[in-house]
Amino acid sequence: MRTDDEHVAEQLRWLDDEPAGPPRVDLPGAIREARRRRRNRRVAAAGAVALGVLAVAALPAALGGDGRAAPAPAASPSPPSPEPRPTGPWQGVCAAELLPVPGDPRAAVTGGDPDGRWLVGRRAPQGQGRMDFGLLVWEGDRVREVELPGSMQELTDVNRAGLAVGSSLGDGRDSRAWAVRDGAVIGLPVVTSGGATAVNDAGRIVGYRNLVPGKPWNERPVVWDSYRSQPVDLPLPGPQWEGTAVDIDEDGTILAAMSDGHPDKPTRAVVWRPGAARPEVLPLPRVPGGKADRFLPLSLAGGWVTGTAERDTTVVPRNGIPSYPVRINLRTGQADVLEGVLWAGTGNGRGWLAGWISDDVPGVITDTRSVKLPVPDGWRGERQGAVTSFSDDGRVIGGKLESDDQVRPVRWTCR
Repeated sequence: MRTDDEHVAEQLRWLDDEPAGPPRVDLPGAIREARRRRRNRRVAAAGAVALGVLAVAALPAALGGDGRAAPAPAASPSPPSPEPRPTGPWQGVCAAELLPVPGDPRAAVTGGDPDGRWLVGRRAPQGQGRMDFGLLVWEGDRVREVELPGSMQELTDVNRAGLAVGSSLGDGRDSRAWAVRDGAVIGLPVVTSGGATAVNDAGRIVGYRNLVPGKPWNERPVVWDSYRSQPVDLPLPGPQWEGTAVDIDEDGTILAAMSDGHPDKPTRAVVWRPGAARPEVLPLPRVPGGKADRFLPLSLAGGWVTGTAERDTTVVPRNGIPSYPVRINLRTGQADVLEGVLWAGTGNGRGWLAGWISDDVPGVITDTRSVKLPVPDGWRGERQGAVTSFSDDGRVIGGKLESDDQVRPVRWTCR
């Protein structure tokens, strides 16, 4: 591999929004994609969600446990009082600001809590060829630095109490799950190879474990009742199903992205409802032209599953397979295709999505319209990057912007 290829590959790895773990993509193909993006200034394709699932154990035990919620963070000096949150109907008028970063400003937001008070992120790797990431936790405009052992460190979610979860790689290239509470790093029990992807306000954590060491594509979903509890495998839809839990709602419902173990089988959304004996595989939604071939679930909040559906058709040419923003109401089973195009992003408790929309710019897709998000004052370059956090009221959005010479964490506030 030539030196310039190595440099591009390194940048791809740290900009990748997948959970921490060994690379899941073909590196030459990734380099070609990076060059295409540099030529065309386009953001294409959603970050892949790791596939995998765990076995056995009854669901009530998995979702119940000892009933202990994770404690709130220890008291610390209060930051300045924030401006009052806007009230009334959401107008879609947003402003962008760069988040503070100590030292080297290159960093990215990787998750946030449902209120938008907390955001988590990571720095650019320091040094040529290194994949060691310093992590960041923002409470409003106050930032704290966190160090996880290993490499490829990432925090993927945080709850309203400031309890964050994530993963890193160990010396043997196996992934390890972590929690961060008030700056203290806590190893989640027992999973020797796996990761944590999401946490709710009760302190319940979901993620995955690797079935075979050194094979990160063989995964099964798991739940921890708290950061003190042993992980429990979630029951499978079938014996060959693999995947990872990607989110957990406040009522304890768990969402996973899974397939039945065959390479030609599509990604499906699977949910475990509290008290249910079996998981539920959600039907593939209908999109323009017919039923979708694939549905990639991105998030679960307020009873809404949000994600992207794809159908191999030329009904709506979009530089490849069409990617439609979809929300599924778990209360009714109704699946709606929202107006617009979405390549990557996340949803909120209203069933809205924020991410990379038509014209390759960051934006919000509600149930009635699409809104493009602005860049901060003085930003140089185009609006490339990612959106990784979207508050339930639609008022706070977290992500990153990147251009040829900068990558910065961004918070959008809307009224």
